[in-house]
Amino acid sequence: MNRLLFLIILAFLVPFAAADTIQLTQNNLGIAGSIGSVTLTQQSGGVMVTLSANSGFSFKLNGGDILFNTSGTLSASNIKNVLIDGKYTSNFSFAGHGPKVFGSYNYDVRNLAKGTLPRGYVSANTISFFISGATLAQLKPYGFAVHFCTASGNNCGPQTGFAHNIASVPEPGTLTLLGTGLAGLAGLFRRRLLS
Repeated sequence: MNRLLFLIILAFLVPFAAADTIQLTQNNLGIAGSIGSVTLTQQSGGVMVTLSANSGFSFKLNGGDILFNTSGTLSASNIKNVLIDGKYTSNFSFAGHGPKVFGSYNYDVRNLAKGTLPRGYVSANTISFFISGATLAQLKPYGFAVHFCTASGNNCGPQTGFAHNIASVPEPGTLTLLGTGLAGLAGLFRRRLLS
């Protein structure tokens, strides 16, 4: 009986994924494939959001938008440590709404400006920021949208558009681990009943 109790406790202690990646595969320019991704990582006190543009794309800064929904309530003070291509900036706006290209979004981190960036920086390959007081559970199911350019680097491209996608399903590895644990418990219970 002690072994059974140990297995049940172990099944509940198996850590679940602390990160999720959303592929930005739908856009308003008709471009096939993903333009990049949004990775959400649970950290102490909040969630780190990292946007990574695929080759041939970048994220628009001044005049650009990073749109997202959450079940939590946020303000500008919840957005911290904004990095553009690895360089810190405190110059951004935060709004409780944004463009409705793909429907309504609760929040918009927009108009990212120079800060410590060189002159002429109008787009970036990576953008990251920390949302304090948020959890993955509050962000994952609701999706993200971004304002992007059709060229890599800091010069933006000939076209700009919006790309989005809803959050992906949990990692297959996590689901496999959970399923294996449940199957093991079912086998153990069956063996106990038959003996």
